[in-house]
Amino acid sequence: MAETKTYRGGTLIHLFGSLSEGAFNMLFTIVLVRLISQNDFGSWRQFMSLAAIVWNITIFGLPASLFYFVSIAKPEERGAIARRTMWLALSIGAVATVVFFFGLGLAANVYHSPKLSEEALLFTSFFGLGFPMFIITPMLVAADQRAVLATMRFCMGLLRFASLALLVWMDADLRTLLIALNGFAVIQFVVVVYLYLRAAGPALVPLKQGFDEQLKYSRHVSAMTVAGQLSVEMDKIFVSTYYTPEVFASYSVGARELPFVPQIPYSITDSQVPHLSRFASQGLFAEYFALLHLWVRRIALIMYPIFTMILFQHREIFTILFTAEYIDGAIPMLIIGCLIPMRVTSHYQLLLTLGASRDVMFASFAMLASVLTFSFGLLHYLGPIGATLGFVISEYIIFSYMILRIAQRTDSSIARVLPWGFLLKLLATAVVCGALALPVLGIVPFETTFWRFAVYAATMMILYTAAVITFGLVSKEDIALLRSKLKRG
Repeated sequence: MAETKTYRGGTLIHLFGSLSEGAFNMLFTIVLVRLISQNDFGSWRQFMSLAAIVWNITIFGLPASLFYFVSIAKPEERGAIARRTMWLALSIGAVATVVFFFGLGLAANVYHSPKLSEEALLFTSFFGLGFPMFIITPMLVAADQRAVLATMRFCMGLLRFASLALLVWMDADLRTLLIALNGFAVIQFVVVVYLYLRAAGPALVPLKQGFDEQLKYSRHVSAMTVAGQLSVEMDKIFVSTYYTPEVFASYSVGARELPFVPQIPYSITDSQVPHLSRFASQGLFAEYFALLHLWVRRIALIMYPIFTMILFQHREIFTILFTAEYIDGAIPMLIIGCLIPMRVTSHYQLLLTLGASRDVMFASFAMLASVLTFSFGLLHYLGPIGATLGFVISEYIIFSYMILRIAQRTDSSIARVLPWGFLLKLLATAVVCGALALPVLGIVPFETTFWRFAVYAATMMILYTAAVITFGLVSKEDIALLRSKLKRG
C-alpha cells in the first residue's frame, strides 16, 4: 500500500490565523455586551447582518477570481491581475458605500431601529473601509505568505479588541463604539492595502489584459456567494423585521455559530484543497478519500466534545459568554450547535475540488429557498426559535444532497465519502462522556456558573480522552505527532 502523506505544510499556521481572528471576534462580542445597552447592541448586530449581505453581494466574486487567476498566472502577469482587482474592489466599494448610506434609512424603518438612521454616517464609513479585507486573504494565500496573513489577522484582531478600551473610559454607547471602530478601520485599511500591494508586486502587463475572463469567472462565483450569504443571514432578517432590537440582540448572539466552530474544519479543508484537487484531477480517488478521512477524523476529535458541552451546558456557556441578560439566546445556540456533528469538513470545497461548481451553485440557491421556506414558516409558529430551527433543517437537507453528489462525482458509494462508522462511534462516545460527567455538578463546592462549568468541562474531557484512547479512536500517528509537538514545546 502506498504511503498516505498528511500534507500538514501550512495548515497549522493558516488555522492559527483563522482561530486567532475568531477568538478576538468572540472576545469583542463578550466585552461589548457588557459595555453598551441591549438596544444599542441589537442595532449594532442589525448593521453587521446588513453589512455582511451587502459586502458579499457587491464584492462580486472578486476574492475567488483573484485567488484562481493569480494562482495560474505567469509571474509577470500577477501584479497586473492583483492591482486591477484592488482598484475594482475599491471602486465597487465606493459606489456600494453611497447606496448603503441611503439604504440605512429604509432599514431603520423596517427593523424598528432608529439608531441605524441616527448613526448612518458612522455606520457607513466603517462599512466602506472594510472592503479591502475581502481581497487580502486570497492575495496572501496565492502569494504563499500565510505567515504574514496569520500575523496580520492576529494583530488586527488584537487592535480591534483594544479599540473597546475607549468605551471603558468614555460613555459606553453606540456612538462611542462606532467612533472607536472607525479609528481602527482606518488603520486596518492602510495596513491591508500596503500588504496587498507588497504581495502583488509591480504591474508588468496592461491591467486590462485578461479582464474579460476574470469578470466572467467572478459572475459565476458571485451568484454562489450571494445565495450563500443570504441563506446565513435570512433568519436574522426575519427576526429583525418582526421583533425589537432588544429581542434581536439576544437572538443574534445565540443563532450564530461560535467563530471557531466553522473555522476549524473550513481552514483545515482550505489547506488541503490543492492536494485533494490534484488527486481528483488524476482520478486517484483512493488517495483522495484517504487524505480526506485522515483530516475528518482529526477534526471530529476536536469538534465532538464541543458539541457535547453545548448539548448539556448551553445555558451555562451562554451566561458565561454573554451574561444572563441575553439568556433568551441560549436555545438558539443549542439548536445551531446541532450543526457541529456535520462540521467535519467543508462540503462545498470538496465539490469544487471535483470540478462541480454547478452543483455548488445549485446547492447555494437550494439552501436559500429552503431557509426562506422553513425559517419563515416556523417563525410564525415557534417565534425566533423557529427561524433558527428552519436554518438547521435546511443545512442538513443540503448536506445530504452534497454527500450524494460527491459520491456520484467520484463513482463511489455514500458509505465511502466520510468515515461514517468512526464518526458515529466518536459522537456516541462524546455524548456518553458528557452525560457521565453531569453528576459532578451535584458535588462541586463552587456556586459561580463559571467554576461549575469549568469543573464539568475538565471532568468531561478527562473521560473523553480516556475513552478515545481506550477504544482506539485516535490513531498511533496522531499520538506520535502530539508527542513530538510536546517535546518541541
